[in-house]
Amino acid sequence: MSLLYLDIETDNTNGAGLDVFSSKVVTIQILLPSGKTIILKDPKSLDNVKPLLENNLIIGHNLKFDSKFLKYHFGVTLYNVYDTYLAEIILSGGLYAGKQGVTGLSDLVFRYCGQQMSKQEQRGFRYGVPLTPEQKQYAANDLKYLPEIFKKQQAKIKLLGLENVINTEMKALPAIVWLELSGIYVDRERLNELQKEIDTRRREAEQSLYEMFGTSKINLNSTQQLTKELNRLGIPVKNTKSEELSKFNHPIIKTLTEYKEAEKLLNTFVGKLPTFINKKTGRIHADFFQLGAKSGRLSCTKPNLQQQPSKTFPEWRTIFKAPPGNKIITADYSQIELRILAQVSQDKEYIQAYNKKEADLHTLTASKIFHKPITEVNKKDRSVAKTVNFGIAYGMWTFGLQKNLQSAGIEITENEAESIIKGFYEAYPGVAKYLRDISTEGLKNIEIRNKAGRLIKFEKPEDEKAQKRIKRESKNRPIQSLCADMIKIAMGNIFLKLEPEGVKFINTVHDELVFECAEDQVEEVREIVKTEMEKAGELFLTDLPCIAEIKVSDIWEK
Repeated sequence: MSLLYLDIETDNTNGAGLDVFSSKVVTIQILLPSGKTIILKDPKSLDNVKPLLENNLIIGHNLKFDSKFLKYHFGVTLYNVYDTYLAEIILSGGLYAGKQGVTGLSDLVFRYCGQQMSKQEQRGFRYGVPLTPEQKQYAANDLKYLPEIFKKQQAKIKLLGLENVINTEMKALPAIVWLELSGIYVDRERLNELQKEIDTRRREAEQSLYEMFGTSKINLNSTQQLTKELNRLGIPVKNTKSEELSKFNHPIIKTLTEYKEAEKLLNTFVGKLPTFINKKTGRIHADFFQLGAKSGRLSCTKPNLQQQPSKTFPEWRTIFKAPPGNKIITADYSQIELRILAQVSQDKEYIQAYNKKEADLHTLTASKIFHKPITEVNKKDRSVAKTVNFGIAYGMWTFGLQKNLQSAGIEITENEAESIIKGFYEAYPGVAKYLRDISTEGLKNIEIRNKAGRLIKFEKPEDEKAQKRIKRESKNRPIQSLCADMIKIAMGNIFLKLEPEGVKFINTVHDELVFECAEDQVEEVREIVKTEMEKAGELFLTDLPCIAEIKVSDIWEK
């Protein structure tokens, strides 16, 4: 397999250069092993170079962009890739995730080659217009420094032992391209129905609030006015943020919360979502950032499909519907972060809970912290224990437990919260020791590694608050990041099996993968997704089972 260096330029007429569906490819530049640079101008077909691109290692910067254009316009799939942009974020230990001015090609050229790179000619490329000498030079320069950057990054990767992490990310990149090109379908009729329903809720809540306040001359979207009026009614709120309102049990607070939720749904989701539906495909093609978070998790924008209001408005997901003749397959890992915590902590009781069928982990935890036989654990006990189990790796203490339980309608005192958390640590000494040791290690080294070898670095702390943040993040980052590694390994392998079959990869949310396929493909897709997700998890969960739960529906179900 040869090393080829690749870059493309697109027509930026009317600002469309970044949109794969409305822009054309103006040039494709390929730097061959011989040192020769090929520039293809206004290509209409890539049949002659398709085998070259699909069967060799393609090196480039931000290859998701290039890959999308090559796939959509020419049917060329880049299977074997090395992205210097992704590699740089991995080498930074995630510190460069989401940061501007540190991972651009010009940044890397300066960092590794000591050269200043101009982007002046980038916006001048036009389809059907011959290249100027300056544009030809610019196109060649985008490739010229890549061999040196690649060589120096490879040395750092080897020195830091990041080969496996790099391999995981590069194999996942074609799946991200698949994801963005697939898009997700939105049922406009259902969206309109929900809009009417939410608007009715808002108007009803609005009218009730005016009656409760005794006046309609108040701006219900003004924090200052609302705070003043609530104080006048004897409710001593400091502001109208949800965290502050949740401290008070009063009918007007409940109605105000309902109003605010309806207002947010209408303005943030219902009103904006249609603007993202692509006119050519009729689907939403969001931007997914493969290394959007320090932990290695993906992030998403335009719109953020990972943060849809399904918790506050469960009916919302019904707008994401499979077109006629198709089904949506939703797959997610069962309690994956708790399973990872069991594995990395080697707590015997935690591991045993997942290997036995008598009781689930939450019931077992409730039994231990409330000192009850498992058969006497009630729904409330289990709910408290579930909150503790999921919150403990995030450094949750008394206030956090109280707040989380309060949102679930369970009130406890500070002393009760402290007793529950202490009971947890006594019940699971292996977990307690792991969390204590990993937080100490993170603060001492200003970095940690997860079980897959992913490096996670922290900014040097300047005060006690920053130190506490590092200790807290050191507990949850190795768990979150290992989940990210599992899901990326799975999506990379699933891509190879299902993308050629015409299956669409329509969304991913942390430990969840969502696909759309024809009705007659359901059983095959279900089996492949479940198998590959569990195989990826079993690479790291060696002492307890990894389970992927699959749902088939006409809508995106949770």
